[in-house]
Amino acid sequence: MKTTDLNDNDITIVESIMDILESNEDSIEENYNNKEDLVSLNNDLKIKIIDFLKTVDTSSDKKELVKLAIREYFELEDRDIIVVREKQIIIKLLDEQSIHEVTEEEKGTIANRYNGINEDDLNSFYHDIFLQEENEDFFYFVAEHFVNEYLIRKRLDNKTFEKNVFPIIQSIITKELTNNFDHNEDFFKGFSGFVFRKHFKDVFSFVAELMLNKLAESNDYIIGFLKYYSLSVVIVNGKRYKVPVIEAEDGWKWNVASMMPVIKVFIRASIAVDKLELEIESLKEKTLKYNVNGISPVMFNNNLNKEMNGLRQEISYMAQKLDNHIITLKDDPTNDKLKRDITNIRQQLQDFRKDLKVSSDNLVPKDHILKYTNLKRDLDSKVRHKEREEIMMEKNEKSFLSISDALVKALTSKKVLIS
Repeated sequence: MKTTDLNDNDITIVESIMDILESNEDSIEENYNNKEDLVSLNNDLKIKIIDFLKTVDTSSDKKELVKLAIREYFELEDRDIIVVREKQIIIKLLDEQSIHEVTEEEKGTIANRYNGINEDDLNSFYHDIFLQEENEDFFYFVAEHFVNEYLIRKRLDNKTFEKNVFPIIQSIITKELTNNFDHNEDFFKGFSGFVFRKHFKDVFSFVAELMLNKLAESNDYIIGFLKYYSLSVVIVNGKRYKVPVIEAEDGWKWNVASMMPVIKVFIRASIAVDKLELEIESLKEKTLKYNVNGISPVMFNNNLNKEMNGLRQEISYMAQKLDNHIITLKDDPTNDKLKRDITNIRQQLQDFRKDLKVSSDNLVPKDHILKYTNLKRDLDSKVRHKEREEIMMEKNEKSFLSISDALVKALTSKKVLIS
């Protein structure tokens, strides 16, 4: 997006954002993290920009208008990158030496591998910006996109997969990077190769996991795709090739028939555990609402009933003592000490009965206790259910990991010509 592409309304919005930047220079930190090529706009400034954008009406992408305003304000080059993070905006400055066009002589070198981007700049972007909590699921989404789009929807055959899987995944990474960060395709084409190499195992572990989930659902395409790895030898254009196998570290060769029961049990249990964890958390929150003074209503009533029983015993004892004193007073009506004792006992009885009524009034109502105990019974049942499912997961986890690791090796290998 360029200023020349904007209508008058959007130009006004961009200029207003630039005014906000100018009036909040204290919220802008150059040499961020002691890096000359990083500029940070802190969260307070970001919030002011967001609050302003809530007051304007435009059909344009507001995030892109913010980036355009920042580019204009800081007089950035097209190669510079603006990253809008959850609580911050960061500018990554790239000089002319950061990006250069790959020459014919550099084809097949690291320069070509990273699209002519300086590896120091790639490494800096990786550590300073990419490795953040917001990006922790990045490679899972890349793998999910690949499996859903290219395997399940487009139904790649094994030959096409083997030939094109790496460039396809790198293209997905490039697209996700430009969508998530900035539209500097030259930089992110190089950066995609850089991070793909660093997270190669992660990506294919997620791909294998997602494929195994589809296998657990008895997906016909995935079943057929994985059967390829049990063929041992295939003939292509009259030539014999050895096919990669799904082979574990201990030499055991997995196939669809042997994988299916393990996968189904493990994934079913895994899904059940995830579901039960959410239900358990929800039930815990509901039971907490019935707590009194930090303890369950059942325990609260039990404690209160113990106190009430103690008060009843005291009342019974004092009542008996009062009766004895009254009888004694009849035989000795002039005994002033006895009269005072009777007055004190009557006051104590009154206080005890008052305390007993207060305690009785503070008891949690029976309908609340019933609702709590029903929730607690359901909670305990789900906890026991989760424990049983976790046992099933534990029993099959070793085999599942063996399958997953072996599948990663198979997916990242190619058939070999048999001489």
